[in-house]
Amino acid sequence: MKGYSVYSKIQQLKEQGFRKDAVAKSLGLNWRTVDRYWKMTVDEYETNTASVSKVRLLDDYQDTIVCWLRDYPTLSAAQVCDWLKEHYKATFSERTVSRYVKDLRNTYDLRKAPNPRDYAAVPELPMGQQLQVDFGEKWLKNVGSGRTKVYTAAFVLAHSRFKYAELQSRPYTATDLVRACHHCFRYMGGIPQELVLDQDSIVCVAENAGDIIHTYEFEKLRQECKLSIYMCRGADPESKGKIESTVKYVKGNFLENRLYVDDDILNSSCLDWLERTANAKIHGTTKRVPAEVFAEEREHLRPLVECAETHGATLCRTVRKDNTILYDSNRYSVPLGTYNRQKEVCIVPKDGVLFIQTVFGEPICEHRLSSGRGLLIQSTSHQRDRTSSLDQMQAALGVLLLGKADDFLQEIRTEKSRYARD
Repeated sequence: MKGYSVYSKIQQLKEQGFRKDAVAKSLGLNWRTVDRYWKMTVDEYETNTASVSKVRLLDDYQDTIVCWLRDYPTLSAAQVCDWLKEHYKATFSERTVSRYVKDLRNTYDLRKAPNPRDYAAVPELPMGQQLQVDFGEKWLKNVGSGRTKVYTAAFVLAHSRFKYAELQSRPYTATDLVRACHHCFRYMGGIPQELVLDQDSIVCVAENAGDIIHTYEFEKLRQECKLSIYMCRGADPESKGKIESTVKYVKGNFLENRLYVDDDILNSSCLDWLERTANAKIHGTTKRVPAEVFAEEREHLRPLVECAETHGATLCRTVRKDNTILYDSNRYSVPLGTYNRQKEVCIVPKDGVLFIQTVFGEPICEHRLSSGRGLLIQSTSHQRDRTSSLDQMQAALGVLLLGKADDFLQEIRTEKSRYARD
């Protein structure tokens, strides 16, 4: 429905007593289109139509644009607009070019071709070979009539598709991931040969020409459990499709429409769900029940190792130039000069207190943990002492002036403290 028929239909419905929003909904039009024609007379419509029906300037470039669209099927209207500027110095608005290109595609049947990626089926891996790990997040309603964001760490064995998941109401840290890995190993009764993860900041610090530098906590886990680590390339979720599907499954089947009470209740319910549904239903690809296949795969997992797992695990933090460290989205101060003496410290959060110490375990300072975000928690003893040097300067100047200006200098410091040093 175009042109005059649109105008005519709008006027007919208007005369029948319909409102603008009802007319727009009935005709499938944008509300602004209905509003534009609502009070327009027939004469005004003809005048506007005559001005619009003028030969469009873009018609001068029609053959060129059609050739571009045929030669480059993925060409966008924004690129067409840019190429017109580049090759012909022709300036048009992107909106105008977009409409024109859309008309040309319909007229000449030049559909924009997608650029799909070719996928190949991944061969099934041996039993006990690979465990894939990934994270997800989802907002849940809580008992206080608000919302709580829940963070998920999901695990799946590549062969049997046997799953495990752990959830919490705060973002995962390296320590949280290591703890979840230990829980997963105990849940499965063994350790796989290889872990597959994204290049997440809680897993790796940097990639040095292909050599992955892991975080302190994760490197300790790797060495203790003798794990082979495979880090997926960035923006390539297809390289670990099994765990991507698992995260989606946890969010869509378990977390969807669930009420959040606390982390313990959520994880307890998740374990029941894993046993009841996730590992008990026939898998769509393998056509087998993951729990039944896992009964065979468990025999191929390596034995568990004894690892010292403490809830108050030591974390490493880099000292910033302003002599602060970052923890849980807040800045905590350390004594002045710490940055110049040692660039890294260890922290131990325990019983509501953040203990800061050297890498050798020597205490530096401590702070009360804050529940806020983006705050600076600073001890007064860590602030710069700006008075002692000024006292020395004032005393030296007082000697030069034979003590005759002591009252004056003190008054300057009291009333104009900002300019006292000058």
